[in-house]
Amino acid sequence: MPMVSPIDLGKQAALRLLSPTSDVGIRYVEGPERHTFMDVAAAFANALGHAVLLKTTPPEEIEASYKELGFSDAAADAYARMMRASIEGIELPEDPIRGDVGLSQYIRKLVDPVAVSGNSTTIY
Repeated sequence: MPMVSPIDLGKQAALRLLSPTSDVGIRYVEGPERHTFMDVAAAFANALGHAVLLKTTPPEEIEASYKELGFSDAAADAYARMMRASIEGIELPEDPIRGDVGLSQYIRKLVDPVAVSGNSTTIY
């Protein structure tokens, strides 16, 4: 499953904004490597210091699960379609631009905002 850190996306976006107007086309950006759902669960388990249960949502329940999380109808529909496409298998480029921030590194910072900011009062 392709994933990319917002940090790496931001860097690539900045490069595109600074590039000449003749630099057109779509750039596909991914993190340093592709991951499975189990990789993601393991990264969260390591960052949190306890086991993480990986639960499979049946395809017909994906949209409802997003709505239960508070997504609007339109957002739940869009995310459900994106998730189904990922599950069914999407066409991926052979040579994406690779970011530097790995999954474990990003998740560690995500679950520990104090480590990111150095400020215990910062809440994300």
